[in-house]
Order: sequence, then structure tokens, then C-alpha cells
Amino acid sequence: MRLRGPIDLPHSLLGGQAFRWSQAEDGAFRGVVGDALVEMRPRADGSVEAEGASRAALASYFRIERADAARRARLARDPALADAMRALPGLRLLRQDPWETTVAFLTSANNNVLRIEGTMRALAARWGDPLGEGHAAFPPPGRLARAREADLRACGLGYRAPFLRDTARLVARGEVDLASLRGASHKEAREALLALPGVGPKVADCIALFSLDVDDAFPIDRWVLRAMAGAFGPMDAKRTAAFAAARWGRDAGLAQQYLFHALRLRERAPGTRRVALA
Repeated sequence: MRLRGPIDLPHSLLGGQAFRWSQAEDGAFRGVVGDALVEMRPRADGSVEAEGASRAALASYFRIERADAARRARLARDPALADAMRALPGLRLLRQDPWETTVAFLTSANNNVLRIEGTMRALAARWGDPLGEGHAAFPPPGRLARAREADLRACGLGYRAPFLRDTARLVARGEVDLASLRGASHKEAREALLALPGVGPKVADCIALFSLDVDDAFPIDRWVLRAMAGAFGPMDAKRTAAFAAARWGRDAGLAQQYLFHALRLRERAPGTRRVALA
């Protein structure tokens, strides 16, 4: 099955949005979408050959939709983003599972991508349903809610283990309904997510942007502050958030991704594929 592009698999899947994808030596990307083991290969024309999940599931995952095309057209008119958008036309915001995304970004505090990936793999291997070829579905909140703290720590969570277990309990009991937040206002989604143990503003905005279609969420870390300073002059986090909301409005999340990745490409050391998220 072919998905029309442009879809940039390396930057979209390995750039800090998702943490359970890998690229094999033959160039194929393998990971899990929902409960399906998926293999994808990029083509020279920017499209993707995919197998393992339905076209509808993958189109949703990559947000291949009319609203995305309109969003890109608006942002491409901004001179601060135009060069990055030309350089990375296939960079996409992903629509991921809200629970898995919540766990991933709970794990991200003071961490880097490689360690987050290791923890997510360990959690899936221990508590998820096997899918074959060494992959597993991500475990539902009820299973992680019953896990011992020592076992969670053994998966690489460290001090974050009690935060994850307490969050899993809230979600498993229905006290926080993550799926109901999809498409909510930024304010509503952020307030609900900040009620989860261990979730601060940046983590809440990442969850909202990468799994809940809250497209005006604008996660701010040191990379984004540096990118914004380079484009518009130095600003603190509060001013940066206000500036982004005023300049890009509902398109701020995709603008953030282009700023983030453009700076990574400029500053990444030769031969380095990953960067810290903190």
C-alpha cells in the first residue's frame, strides 16, 4: 500500500514526537500503530510504502487530511518558516495514542530520546500484548496501575516511576479521560493534563500536540527558546508562548516543529542522530 506524500519518515518518527520506531539497515521503519505492527519504506517521490495497518489508520496517524494542507499553506507564507518548510516538506505532526504519548512524555523529563525509547520498549515488552518480531502493543493503564514501583524503576523510569503508576491509576479509574480531550481547547487540555502526577506545562503541551489534535499547543524547551531567539530575538518562556500564540494562532504547534527541526539540523553534531529533550 502506498501513502502519498510528502512524508518524511526520519524526522517525523525519530525526531522526538514518537519513541517506538526504529530504522533497519535496509532502510525500513518498523513500529506499532495502535495494536498493529507496521513496516514502512520511504520512496524517492516522498510517498511511503506501508504494510501492517489500514490506509485509514496510517492516514490518521500522519494526519493526511485537508486541514493539514491548509495549515501548511498558511505557515509557508511566514518568512521565518519558509526556508525550513522548503527543506523539510514532509515533516508531519503525528496523531498518536493519548495514553502511550502521556507515558512517553512523563518519561521525558530530564531525559534523552535514546533512554526514553529504551523505557518505552521495556514497558511494552513486560506488560504489553506480543505482536511478533520482538514488538508488543503498549500496555493499557490498568496493567501499569497494578505494577510494582520497583518493576517500573527496573524499566528505566527512575524517580518517575511513582508518577507513572499514579497517573495510570487515575486514567484506569476514569478520573481523567484522555480520549475526551482530543480536539479540546488548549486551555482545557492543558488544565486536565496538569492534574496528572509529574506533568508540567511542557509535557502537557507535548501530549496535547502529539496525540490530542490541540494544534495551538506550543511546547517550549531549550531548543525552541534558542530557535525563537535566533528568529525573533531573545525571549523568556512566557513571552515566547504569547508571541507564538499571536503570530501563528491555531497553527502554532506545526510552526514549533519546523523551528525545532531547523535548529536541530543546523546545530546537530556530525554523526549524531538524537538530541536531549530537556
